[in-house]
Amino acid sequence: MSPPGPQWTKVQKPRNLKAAMKRLLSYMGPYRKDLFLGIACTLISSILALIGPQYLSSIADGISAGILTGSEIDLGSIAATGIMLIVIYVTSTLFATGEHYIIASASEKIGARMRDDLSRKMNRLAVGDLDSRSTGDVMSRMTNDTDTVSNSCAESISMTCTSLAMLIGSLVMMFYTEWRLALFAMVPTAIGFCILYVITHRTQRFFAAQQRDLGRMNGLIEEIYYGHDIVDLYNGKEESGRRFAEINGSLYHSAFLARFLTGMMPQVMNFISNLGYVIVCIAGSMMIIEGSIGYGVIVAFIVYIRQFTQPISQLADSTAMMQSVASASERVFEFLDLEEMEPSPSAEMDGKVRGRVEFRDVRFGYIPGKEVIHGLDLTVEPGSKIAIVGPTGSGKTTIANLLMRFYDVDSGDILIDGMSISKMSREQVHDMFSMVLQDSWLFRGTVRENISFTRTDVDDREIVEACEAVGIREFVESLPEKYDTVIDDRSGLSAGQRQQLTIARAIVKNAPMTILDEATSSVDTRTEKHIQAAMDRLTKGRTSFVIAHRLSTIRNSDLIIVMKDGDVIESGTHEELLETDGFYRMLYDSQFEGCE
Repeated sequence: MSPPGPQWTKVQKPRNLKAAMKRLLSYMGPYRKDLFLGIACTLISSILALIGPQYLSSIADGISAGILTGSEIDLGSIAATGIMLIVIYVTSTLFATGEHYIIASASEKIGARMRDDLSRKMNRLAVGDLDSRSTGDVMSRMTNDTDTVSNSCAESISMTCTSLAMLIGSLVMMFYTEWRLALFAMVPTAIGFCILYVITHRTQRFFAAQQRDLGRMNGLIEEIYYGHDIVDLYNGKEESGRRFAEINGSLYHSAFLARFLTGMMPQVMNFISNLGYVIVCIAGSMMIIEGSIGYGVIVAFIVYIRQFTQPISQLADSTAMMQSVASASERVFEFLDLEEMEPSPSAEMDGKVRGRVEFRDVRFGYIPGKEVIHGLDLTVEPGSKIAIVGPTGSGKTTIANLLMRFYDVDSGDILIDGMSISKMSREQVHDMFSMVLQDSWLFRGTVRENISFTRTDVDDREIVEACEAVGIREFVESLPEKYDTVIDDRSGLSAGQRQQLTIARAIVKNAPMTILDEATSSVDTRTEKHIQAAMDRLTKGRTSFVIAHRLSTIRNSDLIIVMKDGDVIESGTHEELLETDGFYRMLYDSQFEGCE
């Protein structure tokens, strides 16, 4: 399992959510037209909704005048006003519906663009950057965080604009209708604003902590799920449970406080709204008794009070939503800001790749200041089979990583057919090699798709021959759908069968050079012999690098280099190294001690 990420036992204060939100607004550039159109629909819908109470006031005054004076009520005028009111509200609803459609579309486009950018970013990051990060945390940024942004970013902006429009508009209309009642209505609202400011200020850090804890939780679940057999084997359930409980407790704490405090906002605003009704009714009744206003003003004000307090509640919700969006976007932008691999030119090689490889004074370390490879000089002639052996940590796999440009050398150079790989694109370098790693990897797809990975010109005959070569044809053809059977890395295949499929994939790629990093480490002795014969055919005439611990598999290599602590300490054929009676002889004897 990969090492756990940083432990956050306390809620951490976010670095700069305002900057993240500002950057997010800039990120919305291509979709600003949609956003502005949605806001325009919002403003029109709000204006129409604010006009409505004036017509309600007119209807109430007409009815109350007829009742109080005993005169005939003008039903025709009231009906015409009512029809006009219905038209206004229907039109307002249509614009509001259009706004929801436009904003929802813009939100999803923003989320889709963010996921595309994250995907492209992953392809431009060095392998070391990805290796140093929890898989679950990266997945959380690409799923949870982008979903939060796509579901809420444009919606929160639209809701904020709607709330502000209704808030300002209803305030203006209240002062236009009766300024004294408006002053009375603003008293509880001012109190509500103060309460909301305090709540919003305190919840910001909890939203940021919630997103971070979600990333940590996904990282832990990914580790435990893929390593559950190791957890069971070492009775690590208690320790895993402790780690889960720690992260889950932190997530519960941050999520509960964020939800609880934001959940208080609607309750506070409901209280403020009800208090506003009470104040308007009492003050308005006294003004009616004085004869300074009519009943229609009270009716209009009751509607305006709702239109005034409801936006405050929506504004509080949109603020909480924007905090969550800002926290999520901060994590996404943090990933997008990682340093990328330097682009390299795509130099064309002259003619067919022959496979002459040179290491010239290559130095490299995964951690700055701590070298793993010390001044490696090595020349490999075309078609040679080179075996690399040595104890664990001696730098064997590092050579393969450097050769494939998974990492770039700190100093020195690596050349293929006389051309530095630093002058080639990484895609060019990768196309030159078939590589089989110690850890097999299969994706969810058919057997045929897994073997022909990235190649579209492979026919069934090549796939069958590759399976025959590695000794897995009989097993594949025993599957329910044969080569069309859907498998993945967790499909119940044995480690050896997964490895055989990945070796078949390397055979089908048919690249001019080959790297085998412990390619037979997961298979039994009988299968190993079968695969070894296939590997001999695969490597014939091709420059091949074989990294192996089982020295019996490399006896027929053209050259064996022995590494220790990042240096080549011995080199030669199998027989030559045995005759020198050095480190290789010690390794060889230790493997076969007691076998005679």
